[in-house]
Order: sequence, then structure tokens, then C-alpha cells
Amino acid sequence: MTENTATVSFAGAQARVKALVEHNVFQGFIIAVIIINAVLIGLETFPSMHGPALQAVDVVILAIFTVEVVLRIFAHGWRFFTDGWSIFDFLVVAVSFVPAGQGLQVLRVLRVLRVLRLLSAVPALRKVVGALGSAVPGIGAIGGLLVIVLYVFVVACTMLFGEVAPQFFGDLGTSTVSLFRLLNGDGWGEIVPPLSAEFPWAWPFMMIYGLVSTFVILNLFIAVTCEALNEQKDAEPTPSVVEQRLLEEITALRSEVRELKDRDDAAEERAA
Repeated sequence: MTENTATVSFAGAQARVKALVEHNVFQGFIIAVIIINAVLIGLETFPSMHGPALQAVDVVILAIFTVEVVLRIFAHGWRFFTDGWSIFDFLVVAVSFVPAGQGLQVLRVLRVLRVLRLLSAVPALRKVVGALGSAVPGIGAIGGLLVIVLYVFVVACTMLFGEVAPQFFGDLGTSTVSLFRLLNGDGWGEIVPPLSAEFPWAWPFMMIYGLVSTFVILNLFIAVTCEALNEQKDAEPTPSVVEQRLLEEITALRSEVRELKDRDDAAEERAA
């Protein structure tokens, strides 16, 4: 009977902690702490801002993050380590405990990764990251198409313009760099005019490259990403305010029922 009572009591405590860490107020507090931590990390880059005050606040923030992760581990048990976002939060907090000794300073710089916890704390950002992850296959295929198109134009430009503008198209390496600059909208006034002075058709040729690479292929990246975002939104609809309140009330009721059950079991044990 004692073992059963202890099990029920543990389950009740676990449910209450789970309701706490999943409550909107608690999550909003953690988001606020992450934002404050991001501001403080930025202030640490100013030598005049170094001091014991910032260090003390950093210790407090790390303690809050540690307590939060411990509570989530207690609430979810082993399932905590089956969730990718939870593992990410755990690793980010764990890195913060790396000592700031010689040779480990680079690891200490990884404290800035705490800012990335916003990705796991804000549901909208989680959806964006999830959409990007689901869009990787499509993005990879479009990236392969871009590489093929870029390679064709790199070889063509090296053969056509290598002697006229060797500083831009002297070999495959310089041609790749020049066309990548044009892909990003940079260097059109620097690279193309010398070519058009020798070859009047250079402008139309480069415009075709710009249309294919920028306006077609890069827009395909955007289209695939937007489609993935829409699919993510349809797969995980955001609950309305009323639904969210109902979920919170149901969670609170479940916690109260477990607490009443614990009291009844304890009373029966004393009576026995």
C-alpha cells in the first residue's frame, strides 16, 4: 500500500510540475529571461560594461535556466530526451557550465547559444524551423539545379570572356566568384561593362544568366519554403484563446483530481 501511495504521490507531483512548466505565464517568464540574457551577452562585448554586476546577473540567469530544465526533466521523465527541442535546450544550458579556462574560452563563447533558445521557447519560431527542416529535400533539389546552371555559365564565361577580362573570368575559380557576385546582385556595374565594350551581346547574355539564376531558381527556394510553412500550419493548427483556456482548465482539474486521490489514499493508509 505504501509503495502504491508513493507512486501516486510522485505521479501527482509530476503532473503539477508539468502543468507549471507548460503554463503560459511560466513560458512567458522564460522567454523574457532569454531576451534579457541576449541583451546582457551583447553588453559583455563592451569592455566598459564588464563588472561583477553583469556576472552576478549571468549566474542568476543560468540558475533559472538550470532549474527550468530540471523541472522539465522531472515533469516529462525519460520522454524529455526523446524531443529534439528539449535536447537542444539541455545542451545549450550544459555548455554554459564549461569553465572559462585557457583553451576553453571558445567553448565559453558558446554561451551565446542561449539566445537560440528563443527558437524552442516561441511556438511561431518552432514552426518556422520545422518548416525549413521539412523543406530540406526540396531545397536540396533546387540547390542542385542551381549548381548545374552555375557550372554551365562558369565554363561558358571562362571560355568566352577569359581573355578579355581575366580578372573576372580568367579561370573556373574567378569565374565562379564573379558569377556568384552577380547572383547576389553585386558587381553588375563593375563586371559587365568591360565585357559589353568588346562583345555587344554580353549584356543580354548576362541578363539571361540573371533571370535564370536569380528570378527563377532563387524564387523556387522561396516557393518551396512558403509551401512548407503552409503545410506546417495546416498540420499543427494554433488553438484559439478559448481552446487554450479550456486546455489550461482541464490540466488544472486533472491536477486537483490527482491531489484528491493522493489525500484519499493517505487517509485509507492511516485508517488501515
